[in-house]
Amino acid sequence: MNLAAIAGIKDTLETILDQLERCQKALNDFLEEKRGKFPRFYFLGDDDLLEILGQSQNAAVIQMHLKKLFAGINKVEFNKDTTQILAMISSAEEVVPLREKIQVEELVENWLSVLSKVM
Repeated sequence: MNLAAIAGIKDTLETILDQLERCQKALNDFLEEKRGKFPRFYFLGDDDLLEILGQSQNAAVIQMHLKKLFAGINKVEFNKDTTQILAMISSAEEVVPLREKIQVEELVENWLSVLSKVM
């Protein structure tokens, strides 16, 4: 391999590293923005938060993380099409029906905030 090829590879790697660092900063800024909108997200690691944000319409994924977000909630009861939350369920399987149904929407931080207020 000649020196020009090695210099070209070095420049390419430096460019890729710079792009990676900018992506990581943008991701950290995005996660910080989401945590600012729903402070209970500070209880989660970045991987868990990314999973929640990426799978906000997947009830099973949200169920897995609820106990990390809310001390008294182990899971929630959804309606049949998982568009509304009907009740909270503790780790002792105590069911507490909600006075108001909570509409599950695309922005998970919005409906989790409503859940926090309603509980």
